[in-house]
Amino acid sequence: MTDTRFIGVDLAWREGTGDLLANETGVAVIDRNGQILDAGWTRGVKQTISWADTAAGDGDAVMFADAPLVVSNETGQRLCETQVGQRYGRWKVSANTTNTHSPRLAGVQFLRQARLSGWRYSDGSSGPGGGRFVSETYPYATLVGAAELGYDTC
Repeated sequence: MTDTRFIGVDLAWREGTGDLLANETGVAVIDRNGQILDAGWTRGVKQTISWADTAAGDGDAVMFADAPLVVSNETGQRLCETQVGQRYGRWKVSANTTNTHSPRLAGVQFLRQARLSGWRYSDGSSGPGGGRFVSETYPYATLVGAAELGYDTC
């Protein structure tokens, strides 16, 4: 059986400039048994992709990024952002609005760099199979319904 690794990236949405460093990005990787293999911080998209390439090891890997990766709408919210608010708004959970004019789109660059490094995008609609895949995730929506956090499921 292949040693699949699961990578989490809490991507800083703002990239750096000549005068300003990029914000820190939180990164972690676990194996298929839930054992933490590495966790830490990176700065900037290129450093984060480099870390993920190493963290993935030689086997299959699935990377979940908390950032908008595919943004093609020129105005308003993406449909997925609207739907998160519609479904989880009663718990005051929503998604930030992003469009092609948003000032912080490091996730779009992140996906571009990940693809250049051999990662494939998956929207989760079908099983990815083998290889390295990256998907966008909404951690807030994942937490809603967790009884341990006091959410009701009604």
